[in-house]
Amino acid sequence: MRPILVFCLPAIGDFIRCHSAIRIVAEKFPGHPIDVATSPLAAPLARLMPHIRKTWIVEKHWRPGLKERAGLAREIRKENYQAAYMLTSSTKAALVPWLAGIPERIGYPREFQFGIINRLPAGWPKSFVAFGPRKTRLFEQVCAIAMLGEKPGDDMRLPAPQMVVSAEELSDWRARHGIDPARPSLALYTSAFSNFRSWPAERFISVAKDHARRGWSVWLIGGPREREAAAQIRAALPEAVDFTSTPQLTDAICQIAASTVFLGVDGGLCHAAAALGGPCVLIFGSNRSYETGPVNDQVRYLEPPISTPSWVQDTRGISEERVLAALADAVRQPRPS
Repeated sequence: MRPILVFCLPAIGDFIRCHSAIRIVAEKFPGHPIDVATSPLAAPLARLMPHIRKTWIVEKHWRPGLKERAGLAREIRKENYQAAYMLTSSTKAALVPWLAGIPERIGYPREFQFGIINRLPAGWPKSFVAFGPRKTRLFEQVCAIAMLGEKPGDDMRLPAPQMVVSAEELSDWRARHGIDPARPSLALYTSAFSNFRSWPAERFISVAKDHARRGWSVWLIGGPREREAAAQIRAALPEAVDFTSTPQLTDAICQIAASTVFLGVDGGLCHAAAALGGPCVLIFGSNRSYETGPVNDQVRYLEPPISTPSWVQDTRGISEERVLAALADAVRQPRPS
């Protein structure tokens, strides 16, 4: 059976959301190998996603010129792909499957790539005028491309993204870092405290101290953007474990998968935590979780009260008490088998 190529978005959270479309394609074409193309940043996650055979790495924002794209197209041509689903609307990205001679190149022509994209989902003109309340979520957009614009039936639910870390990989990660699997752990993803998506530092510290007093490990998850916030938390709680210098993205995924519960804010790693299927409490600004948040069932969202005007994106309207109650409730719920 001829393979299928899916051009995914480059950012971590957006790439994870693309897995919903991949699951739809896998169900429509059982047995067909599915490969993806994405950025070097997101590519390590592909091996944790069901249905993906192989990953093509392309530069984020497509810095290479036509020569580099033509070289990639020559390599892709050798795979004899049946179709390419263009989940990104970039014309530069769409050039690659066109140069590679892939017969079907499916997507919305948002940058007017007529001819480069040669199969358009039903109702595609609406994609040019969708804004405000009519604007669909990214999750819905990528699923619509995979379904060629057909509306899901009343009995069909669009699949949520999924990532799987094997028990062997988790065991190896725990052994390398001296982690006691019997001790409960709280994984904190703060973003930078200066980011409007974050939550006040003193509240993260209060929640971390509450769990530490009850014998929990507190793990600080993230990368360079979160290091200053992690240092601030560790200054108040020295026993917190700072993982923000983790060199590999897949190590961060192991940290999340091995934790008892994840508490985070809007960002790429919150989508990873949701896709892994574990207990997950997410802090979002007013009216933002529906548009930009994960769609996985086990996620618990906390937003400012409905009385907060929708243009106020600050998360200060979320109290420590609400967060602690949500974390306790999330831990009580059974994990999916």
